[in-house]
Amino acid sequence: MSSKATAFVIADDPAYQSWLQSALGSSVECTFGRPDDAADLLGRLERMGKIDLLFVDFEDYNVPERALLVEAVVERFPELPVVAMGSSENASVVLTAMRSGARDYFVLRRDDSKLASQVGKLLRRASSAALAAAATAAGGSGQGRLFSVIGAAPHETIAFLASHLSLCFAERARANERVLLVDAALPAGAGSIFLNLAPTYSLIDAVADVHRCDQTLVDTAFTKHSSGLYLLSLPEDGIGRPQLPAEDFGRLLAVLRGLFQVVVVAIDGQSGTALTRAALSQSDRGLMVTDQSILKSRQTKYLLRALRLEDIGLDRVGLIVDNYRRRLGLEPANLAQLFDLPLLATLTTEGFNRIQAMNSGEPLFSIAPKDPYCDSVRKLAGALLVGESAPVEAGASGLFGRLFR
Repeated sequence: MSSKATAFVIADDPAYQSWLQSALGSSVECTFGRPDDAADLLGRLERMGKIDLLFVDFEDYNVPERALLVEAVVERFPELPVVAMGSSENASVVLTAMRSGARDYFVLRRDDSKLASQVGKLLRRASSAALAAAATAAGGSGQGRLFSVIGAAPHETIAFLASHLSLCFAERARANERVLLVDAALPAGAGSIFLNLAPTYSLIDAVADVHRCDQTLVDTAFTKHSSGLYLLSLPEDGIGRPQLPAEDFGRLLAVLRGLFQVVVVAIDGQSGTALTRAALSQSDRGLMVTDQSILKSRQTKYLLRALRLEDIGLDRVGLIVDNYRRRLGLEPANLAQLFDLPLLATLTTEGFNRIQAMNSGEPLFSIAPKDPYCDSVRKLAGALLVGESAPVEAGASGLFGRLFR
């Protein structure tokens, strides 16, 4: 750190004072205190003027009180980095600290060697975030790409396509680039099941934590697949549809676009037009998934009609016809004309392969790499990343056409 930073430290044990002073040296000027409650702490911080960091101890006996303090600080001073400390690395204590708004967590007398460097990185990140916010306000852009996979009604094909698209994006990601799948569709948790993951931090948690979502929370709480893909999913053990506030859901997607190079959102129309609007308003491209059945076709028609009646923009939405079968009647080109959407892709797969992939928790790319679905999804992913001017070559069905009009 090139100049001395200032920090306010809350700790019951005086051992934290000597530990911080020894580990940080002269790089951080620490002021120690024991506020009576959240109101007292907020008042002290306001009177102290500019503070670069807040250190807070989390112990087994004071976790609820400390969490309330941190939440109050993050609410009043969202730009102030909060660092949690503890005498042990209890997983539940660490998670509570991070979810309350702490940017990092250090263990007393264990993390001495890395404390100064990590605090330095935290300060630089906070400074960079302030600069980025100023740049965005001035018309700059540091956001990643976001693609929404939408089905009119709950069905496993939504999460299946979204997870395979996400894996394609992760394959193409360069060093330090991150890809996230946000599975907000029902059946709940389908994306995590198809990827053989057991998340402990859910999409519901992330929406509740939207005001304190940053890179540290991603690193400590988000579930990560062996491919490098990150996942936020609805909990699979939930009964009924969880209530996700549309406004907070939209805010979360905006934050996530700043933290990931590519975000894929899976959502079904039965979640309501407000949630669908939140996803589409953030999307570079929306993918409306249907099949050749009369039931799905009618459901898709009604969803599109509802979106249009509410003036939700569909100019970036295209049609995906899944599980295509020849001579079944409703041809993809006719469906696209019926829905007044450009046809983006026609996907064909062997039913046995798809079920085997779902049941095994392995992607179709591994279970049956020669299945035509794999080639078509890879082509779709590549075209989405390249942009509007990129034509997509004909797939195995001969019905791919051009991706963009």
